[in-house]
Amino acid sequence: MRTRFTLYVLMLATMCVAGCKDAPVQETDLDPLVKMALYDTTSSYYTDFSTYPRNIADLPIGIFDLHAHGSGTLERTVLLDRFDNITGGEKPDRIRDFAGEHIIYYTALSDADSLYDDQGRMDIHDAAIKNTLFLVGDKCAQGDKERAKIVIAAGNITRSTGLDDIRAMLAASGSGVKAIGVVEEGVKGLLDALLELPVLNYSIGLIADSLTIASGAYQQTMQDILAERGIKSAIPLVSQSFEATDSLSTATLSTAFATMLENHYSDGKPFPICAVICDASLDDDFSDEDLAAAFQEVINNYRSKRINGNYPYRSVVSDKLIIVNPAELAAMECYRVLRKDNNLALRIEDQQVLLYTDLPM
Repeated sequence: MRTRFTLYVLMLATMCVAGCKDAPVQETDLDPLVKMALYDTTSSYYTDFSTYPRNIADLPIGIFDLHAHGSGTLERTVLLDRFDNITGGEKPDRIRDFAGEHIIYYTALSDADSLYDDQGRMDIHDAAIKNTLFLVGDKCAQGDKERAKIVIAAGNITRSTGLDDIRAMLAASGSGVKAIGVVEEGVKGLLDALLELPVLNYSIGLIADSLTIASGAYQQTMQDILAERGIKSAIPLVSQSFEATDSLSTATLSTAFATMLENHYSDGKPFPICAVICDASLDDDFSDEDLAAAFQEVINNYRSKRINGNYPYRSVVSDKLIIVNPAELAAMECYRVLRKDNNLALRIEDQQVLLYTDLPM
C-alpha cells in the first residue's frame, strides 16, 4: 500500500459484542437480526448502544469488506486527498483528508466464503449486519475495542441486501453513526457524471471480478437510484470480468476494457460506452492516471480502426471516457458526512489503522 501510517494489526478469530441495556427506540418493522441487536439482551448480537459516547468525533472510521480480494476501500480512505482540509471545498491540498484519523478495517473472509446457500445463491444480508455490529461494538476476541463513528460497507452490498437494514439499525440506536455503501456511491457518482455528457443515448460499462458481476449488485443499485431520481428509462449496462487477484495492473484492466468493446461491437449495441465503473484495486505500482491513460490508448486504437472505409468502433465507445472508482467515491462521501456532522477528529498526530479479521491465527 502506497502510504506511511502507523499500523496496528490485530488478528481476531471471532466477532462478538456484549451489552446489558435496552436501546431507547423500538420499531416493529425492523429486520429480525436488527431487533436482536437492539433489544434482545440474551442474544450474542445484542449491542448496548446506550453506552455509546455522545461525542463520537474521536472514534475511528469503520470499514468492513465482504470481498475476498478487498482492500481498495481501505487504501482509498487512507490516502484520500480530494478536499481542502480548511475550507472543505473539493480541491486537493496535499494533506490527507483523514490525516490524524483512526481507522478500523474488518475483513470478514470466513463470512465471505459462506455467502452461498445450497443452491449456489448469494446472500450477504446477515453478514453485512453482523460486520456492522462488530464495528460499532466495544468487544472483540481479545477484549475491548473502540467503536466506529461511521461505517463504510464494502463488497457487493445493496440497499435490499443489508444497507437499508444497517441504516435502520443505526438510526434506531441513537448513536449518531451513519452508513455508506461503496456500490451505492459508485452508482450515484456515475449518474451524476453522466448528467454532464452532451449526448442523450449511451451505454455504461462495469469492469469487475466475476463474483461482483454475478451478484447483480451494481445492476440492482442502478435500478434503485434511477427510480429514486424519477428516471424511468434504463441505461444499458455492459459488464466485463477480469481474473481476481490480490493486485491488478493497468494491463489486466485495459485488456478487460478492450474485450468489453469487442463484445459490445459484436452484440450490435446501438449506444456507445461513455463511462465505466471500475471496481478494482490497482497494484501499488499503478495510479489512477496510469489506468486512465491505458484506457484512452485502447479507445484511440479502436476508434482509429478502419473497416471497409468506415470506422465502426466510433459508435461503440466515446472518444473520452468517464472512469468511476466506487471506493474513492465512498471515501469522499465519508469525508463529507463527517465534516457536515462535525465528526472529523482533527488530530495533530499520525494516522492509525487497526486491521481485524475473523480468520483463525
